[in-house]
Amino acid sequence: MPPESQTESSTTSTATVRKHLPPVKDEKTGEYKSVADNFTGATQASRYLVVSAVALFIYFRAPLQDAVDHLWSYLIKNDLFCSAYFETIYVTLVYIALVAGYPFVMHYIPWVQKFKVSDDVTYVHRPFFGKVGMVLEMFFHLTPLLVADALKMKKYFDVPEIEWEKRRGQWIQTTRALPEHSPNVLLMCGQVIGSVIAFDAIFFVVHFILHKNFYLYKYFHSQHHDHDVMHPHVTNQLSVVERILQVASANYSLILFRSHPLSRLVFVPVFLWFLIENHTGYDLPWAPHRLIPHGVMGGPAKHHAHHQHGSRHYQPFFNYLDKWLENWQLRKKLA
Repeated sequence: MPPESQTESSTTSTATVRKHLPPVKDEKTGEYKSVADNFTGATQASRYLVVSAVALFIYFRAPLQDAVDHLWSYLIKNDLFCSAYFETIYVTLVYIALVAGYPFVMHYIPWVQKFKVSDDVTYVHRPFFGKVGMVLEMFFHLTPLLVADALKMKKYFDVPEIEWEKRRGQWIQTTRALPEHSPNVLLMCGQVIGSVIAFDAIFFVVHFILHKNFYLYKYFHSQHHDHDVMHPHVTNQLSVVERILQVASANYSLILFRSHPLSRLVFVPVFLWFLIENHTGYDLPWAPHRLIPHGVMGGPAKHHAHHQHGSRHYQPFFNYLDKWLENWQLRKKLA
């Protein structure tokens, strides 16, 4: 939503067609009420499964490290993986697989429909011209990124200097200079988690500025809020400028933690899953924001409320900066 001066006028077209508002925040508890609150058993069972998986991962980290070493030995000899365009193509394919699979399946499971945060949530089935629009959207999504891949040399850490020398004189980049060795599996997990947290903080600032500045919102961010119903395709409904800002924020976060290319490979599905999850409109008992206790993460209900009203919940995944902002605004109002 736009800055406060425009909120009401710009939301009229979308708000009037909605059957119900998303869950309302309980001012006493500070939490959103949801059907998923009644399925604590499913949430607890999911938590136990995640903890068990983490324990097994740590216990079997030696054989997992061997598997990662063998995988890396194969990948650095693979022409497609070494291509300068691999990451852009990989991100696109992962997004297509997630948005076409995960929300699509939920849409056709009757039992899951009770977890919708609002009756207007749907998985949009686009007609022929809509599919043509999706192709054009993909073209506008890929073109600036592929051009950047061709013109800018990708720099990863721990790459031999001789590999940089080979590419410095090239006008068009065709291959990536990759490190010789695979990452430690525990370090790789740390790089992925750290990069997700860093992106969340960086894009909170970007997102907040896009909302608070009239012109930035109108020309660069309003497209993301221009929808009648909440559906997964809204995830990628971005202007070219906002898409570049999002990609740059993610890339800088990965650089900040000196992420190995294999860590970047794992980061992509985790990052996209979190983004798509926020736009599904389903508050599932086993969703990430419920698996992590004490309301550390936001989740689809709060992001749906953001798309409905636009004045809160700017943080993509977590809550701590939003809570700090709300407390600061309250203290400023009372001062």
